[in-house]
Amino acid sequence: MRDIVYWPSADRLIYLDEKATPQYWDQHWKAEGRLPERNRWDDVVRVSTNHLRLGSRILEGGCGRGDKVKALTDARFKVIGVDFAEQSVGQAKLDFPGLDIRLGDVRALDFPDHSFDGYWSVGVIEHFWDGYGRILAEAARVLTPGGMLFLTAPWLSLYRRRKVRAGRYASMEFATEPATFFQFALSRDEVCAALRRHGFELVRWRGLASDVSLREEMIGLRRPVNWLLDSRGTLVKRVFRRAILSGLNAYCGHSFLAVARRTAQDARLMASAGVDLEL
Repeated sequence: MRDIVYWPSADRLIYLDEKATPQYWDQHWKAEGRLPERNRWDDVVRVSTNHLRLGSRILEGGCGRGDKVKALTDARFKVIGVDFAEQSVGQAKLDFPGLDIRLGDVRALDFPDHSFDGYWSVGVIEHFWDGYGRILAEAARVLTPGGMLFLTAPWLSLYRRRKVRAGRYASMEFATEPATFFQFALSRDEVCAALRRHGFELVRWRGLASDVSLREEMIGLRRPVNWLLDSRGTLVKRVFRRAILSGLNAYCGHSFLAVARRTAQDARLMASAGVDLEL
């Protein structure tokens, strides 16, 4: 299990394990084996359909093995995936021939301005020690005015905030990036402020994956948590589990989904006016 510490001056949790390099992701996705099938009920499809017209152009920045690109393409969106892990991109092309999946850097995208109506970033921004301002700036650049950003990352949730106040995470300050840095958990206030600086307005925020927090952080409740999350059980249990986890997402979701709209104001004009866009 990864070590989790609190960085007071940055107001972030830091997960210490292994640096998330392209080589790490190549090994990670290879170890995952066969990808699970995604369908029209998948969250990325449902969220996209709620906010975009079918046929809209979508970019997934940091697409990994390409399964979400496939699901969105099957749902009749026009999708391109970009990732910086070379072997993962190669495997995605083998797994899903015909999809447009490319090697690239989300901090310097090779697309013209206003190329897309939607942009998915699933678990990407938290892995950059120097900040995710360049990622948001590029997302703003390639999105059309009114285009939608769908952003997920680990969340400094209400439950984790209570653990911070109770001193249940070790507290550490950092002058430089530790060799074992893996990812951050970010606060809602920080992320919303960054979105505003880059020309986005928040449309929706919700917690996700409370089951991860239950399993990894509520050690004292291990037996009831294991019973709840055990995949076996009756239909009644499955319905009960879904209701419980859905209700807990707002309090102890492991990650968040921020849905934000690209405003008409160009982020680069904000930068030229002296607004600091880096974070």
